[in-house]
Amino acid sequence: MFRLGTLTLLLCAGLTNLTMATADAQVKMPAQRLLNRYGLEILWSSQGVLNIGRDRVMNVAIDEETIYIQSQNGFISAFDSETGDRRWAQLVGRLDNPQLPLTSNDDTVLVTSGIKLFGIDKWEGGSLWEIALAEQAGARPVSDDERVYIASQEGSVYAYDLSRIYELYHDNKLPKWSIQTQVWRHSTSKPIKLPPILYGNQLTFASETGIMYSVRPETDKLVFQMSTNHSISAPMMELAGRLYVCTEDHHVYCLNSQRGTVYWDFIARGPVTSQPHIVNNRCYVSTVAGSVYCINAETGVNEWESEESYGFIAKTENYVVTEDRLGNMLLLSLDATGTDVTIAARLPMKTFKFKVANDLTDRIYLVSEQGQILCLRERGNSFPKFFRNPDRRPLEPIFADENAGEEAAADDNGTN
Repeated sequence: MFRLGTLTLLLCAGLTNLTMATADAQVKMPAQRLLNRYGLEILWSSQGVLNIGRDRVMNVAIDEETIYIQSQNGFISAFDSETGDRRWAQLVGRLDNPQLPLTSNDDTVLVTSGIKLFGIDKWEGGSLWEIALAEQAGARPVSDDERVYIASQEGSVYAYDLSRIYELYHDNKLPKWSIQTQVWRHSTSKPIKLPPILYGNQLTFASETGIMYSVRPETDKLVFQMSTNHSISAPMMELAGRLYVCTEDHHVYCLNSQRGTVYWDFIARGPVTSQPHIVNNRCYVSTVAGSVYCINAETGVNEWESEESYGFIAKTENYVVTEDRLGNMLLLSLDATGTDVTIAARLPMKTFKFKVANDLTDRIYLVSEQGQILCLRERGNSFPKFFRNPDRRPLEPIFADENAGEEAAADDNGTN
């Protein structure tokens, strides 16, 4: 059973002090006067827990509330995405066991380490449970309120029952009786190296051959199956009943997510290797050769292309944020028609290797290999704009009109 003991807690505290001092010397922060020139400001900066002497950041994940830093040694640091406050730091699994990118939901962080799956309390960082997997995971886990789904390197997708996991955990029968938590297994002919995608009452995944399967999460009953003729080259994206799929033959498909029928097909000038990102009805995709496309998510019409850009980073009020071949951060500015794009700024951010693709909010997150985290925003945007899940946006304070009281008093005096 994985537990965080007193010794590990003391180790984490020591590592925190060490890395805070070392990272400040190694990572050059951008000058505020340079950011001011383009209407940007530093919202916060912080430091993940890792041993700088032998450790590096391997993965970064975000949701609307939290940004997670995963280190090569197996440490995970969780930070409030708006304030930068560190919520917790935890060693998950054995030291130096490889981890795939984590997944989070409303209350749990799911992490695969080696051949085990760990459930971590999202807000406190404590270990909730661990189970042994049937096969080595090939992609990050996904979950709903009832099950966790794992795609394996052997070509299967497994569903594990969450209520059964908690039941066995409380009976101290995990991980020995992990097999009892398995609900179903759906086999394919080739390895699955991209994460499944869960939406509505469907779970969709694809094997290396490019065959897509969409099944019912509770039974693995097949809803539809289709072939793209080429391997799928990037994680899929679903939004508002549309499924966005990229393939190695340069295609970007928009499908009906319920039936698999094609709405439109866009051909890029190179293989698309990054997940499509949908913001304000615009689909952003990037090619390995160095182009970012902005495609109308409804029609598939290419609205603009930036040939010097690699990867979508964020969409702010005034910019589309990407990077160039050297790791500089690019601020792309659009004309009044929204079809002509120019590079408004090229900011030196090479020391921040991980420029986090954020299609959830309008914040810009940058992370160095040493665990230094930087959050930028446009000046005046005190509250984040939520794109995909606007209902999760915190309530903004309502300030009373200072003149309202005076006007009411004057009316009362006039009445009297």
